[in-house]
Parts: sequence; C-alpha cells; structure tokens
Amino acid sequence: MKMDYVLCQALRYNTNGIDWAFTFYDINCQYHKHLNKRIKESPYLDLPWGMDIIPGIGLWHVHGHQDKCYVQYASNFIAGAARMDGEIMETLWAPLHIISPSARGMSTPHRKECLDFQMNNCNFMKVICISEQHHFSEFTNLHVLRQISLPKIQGGCAGCPR
Repeated sequence: MKMDYVLCQALRYNTNGIDWAFTFYDINCQYHKHLNKRIKESPYLDLPWGMDIIPGIGLWHVHGHQDKCYVQYASNFIAGAARMDGEIMETLWAPLHIISPSARGMSTPHRKECLDFQMNNCNFMKVICISEQHHFSEFTNLHVLRQISLPKIQGGCAGCPR
C-alpha cells in the first residue's frame, strides 16, 4: 500500500501532458500484476487519467529473476528505455566485503564507525577520480574545451571504476 501511494503521488506531480511513465522496481514482475486493481479499489489512490505505466526491473536485479522476466522487464528490451544504472547502492556493497570479516567481531558502535569510514572513503575516492571521468556535454565549442586544464591524479585511485 505504501509503494502504491508513493507511486501515485509521484506520477501526479507535475505530469500534465505526459502519456506514459517507466517504473523500475526490483520486484516489478510481481508488484505490477495487480497494481491497477489495487488503485481502483482504494479511495486514496489515483493515477493521472490516460497515463500508461511501463514496468521494468533494473539490470542489476533482473538477472536474478526467471528468464521470462528478463525478456519482459529488462530495459534492454523496452522500447524507448535506455540502459541505465539506477541501482548504485548495490554496487557499493563490493568494497564492504573487504572489511566484513573483521567487522563481524566488532561491537555495534565500532562496526558502525568502521562501515561509515569505509563508505566515506569510497565516496572520497570517487570525488578524487572525477577528474579522470570528464563529462563535457555542456561545452559545445572545442576552442573553449581546449583551454580547460584539469588536474591529473598520479598513480590512479583505488576504488575508481575503470
């Protein structure tokens, strides 16, 4: 019910003139089955009139589903959808596996501090490595682009995606 409410509220906000919306959810194959029925039966839920909802499952999770879910819900096969990485939290778990054996034996406050330090370090390393991953879409003039000097980081960064 909470997800239904959140979805209905999000799709009603500033969506005049929009005819369809993609929704990506880890369990959309089950969630979307009876969505219209739940919305019609509830006096508190309402979707914008005429809006089609196109369900999808993010590429990170869809591979754990049945083959029929992959073909039906992967963004690769949905017309108009792009390949996207909307599940960044799951990709951040990998660095935590490095410290998880030592964190198991820690007290709760020490474990929280250790995990916070590891995640802050991961975020810090991403910020440092941003200069290696430029996105110059706002620059259209090559003359302006050539005048920009970016700092180079020597030796690379641990934790930077390559």
